[in-house]
Amino acid sequence: MMSRKRYIIAEGVSPGQRRARLTGAEYHHLTDVMRATKGDQVALLDGDGGVYEAVIEKITGNEALLEIISHERVEKRSAADMALAVIKAHRFDIAVEKCSELGAGRIIPFSSTRSVWRGDEDRAERKRLRMERKVASACKQSGRPYFPVVMPVVDFDSLVEIASSYSRIYVADDAGCPPSKCPSASACGSVLGIVGPEGGFTKTELDRLIGLGAVPMSLSPCTLRAETAVICLLYQLSIMMGEAGRDGGKTPR
Repeated sequence: MMSRKRYIIAEGVSPGQRRARLTGAEYHHLTDVMRATKGDQVALLDGDGGVYEAVIEKITGNEALLEIISHERVEKRSAADMALAVIKAHRFDIAVEKCSELGAGRIIPFSSTRSVWRGDEDRAERKRLRMERKVASACKQSGRPYFPVVMPVVDFDSLVEIASSYSRIYVADDAGCPPSKCPSASACGSVLGIVGPEGGFTKTELDRLIGLGAVPMSLSPCTLRAETAVICLLYQLSIMMGEAGRDGGKTPR
């Protein structure tokens, strides 16, 4: 049985570099989680499309030295950005993780009337850093060469301003049209998917989004949790944009 490729994040690695040095969290992941040893081969991700095949040359008590044997830059393709209402932390982590695995371009967390977020700027920055760690972990697990850009938490007014710059906007809504009857996202430029909080958007909020041209999309005849809606909406947009299923499901944005 073929072994599964193992990925490590290596920031600062560049084409033409002959060796890479791992310390800190990635070193511990390599040695404690992956149980890698001298002579094992791993793939290094730089988060910007670079994939480096490397062989472990040496492992000491606090670092690993790897020889880079090849480099590939994966083509960057279009992908939908996702705006997610902040929900309970463990469910939000799932949503961020799945956005990363499915290849979202940007992740934009936002607060709204019925969301649970009540944080200040310091808490918002801690939230963003936590999201970045979740993104990196998910991309490492799935082998995504491009990491989604994580935006700071914004309020609903700021979300409306951000959304106004997109060519096509889709919002998860039980009363919307099914994906097969929604206007296509293919060849229409930038695409944004929006998923509201567990209690949904207020009528005023939804009307403001629709006023921007957002298309309400029904994802299921049943009521979905927010993190499930995120997965369904991003997958539907990926299909519309022609990304789903390419390169064995590992096509980056």
